[in-house]
Amino acid sequence: MEEHQILGESDWDEQDLLTIDEAGERLEQEIAELDKAIEAADDSAVPVLRQRRDAIETIRASIAAGPTELARID
Repeated sequence: MEEHQILGESDWDEQDLLTIDEAGERLEQEIAELDKAIEAADDSAVPVLRQRRDAIETIRASIAAGPTELARID
């Protein structure tokens, strides 16, 4: 039976950082686009756009906090 040797720590956290980083950047872009849309929108569309922006901001904050200390954006 062949044994597998582990060489150092797993790099899965590092791989996740790249994914979390990219997701955070995309959410920040979406928030910026929504801010522009809110400024240009008529009064009836503003509440829906703000609700979407708030939901995305909540997700962005969750991603920034990261699932582990190593995966935090900020």
